[in-house]
Amino acid sequence: MHIQNKTSYLGLLLGLGLSLAANSVFAEPVLEYKVALSDDGNSYEVWMRPSATPKPNISLTGQLTLKVPHEAQFKPAKVVAGVEGADWIEASRVDAPKEDSKHDYISFSYIGAQGNSSQNYEWTANEELLVFSFVNEKGCVNGVSIMADTDPFNVANNSQQTNPGNQFTNLGWGAVGENNFKGVYGDSPKCLKK
Repeated sequence: MHIQNKTSYLGLLLGLGLSLAANSVFAEPVLEYKVALSDDGNSYEVWMRPSATPKPNISLTGQLTLKVPHEAQFKPAKVVAGVEGADWIEASRVDAPKEDSKHDYISFSYIGAQGNSSQNYEWTANEELLVFSFVNEKGCVNGVSIMADTDPFNVANNSQQTNPGNQFTNLGWGAVGENNFKGVYGDSPKCLKK
């Protein structure tokens, strides 16, 4: 009986080790962000594209930071989820920090892990997914982009003591504390000429 318990214990450890190894296959960042204009030329759309399908598919947290021209007095309005029940909200804003006084930084946060919302995104490898859309109260503005990792304001201990970085965590791409954000794709949207 003593040998049988050791065998069961070793089997459990082996199974747990294989499970953790399978989860760490995607330990590298896999999710890219893009901001674009909708066909109407007025609404901005945020798209995301993973390089791998998460298993299990449990989205926990997310943040996206827009960089917009300060002189435009950009104000997002009518934020609409691209997937029902997977909402994003404007969570913070820093106007003209000393690191880049010509731009404002607006961070949106994913309101995940509420009820079944953590599984609302049907991520598929190499397929874009519309995550949310919004308008600017004063209309379309050129120069709107997703903040790059190398942005001068995207540093620890910035002048405003904020955390403007882009981030997303899905348990199918790694552990709870990992950031699955890989980078930005696509060009900055251009307003349609009137």
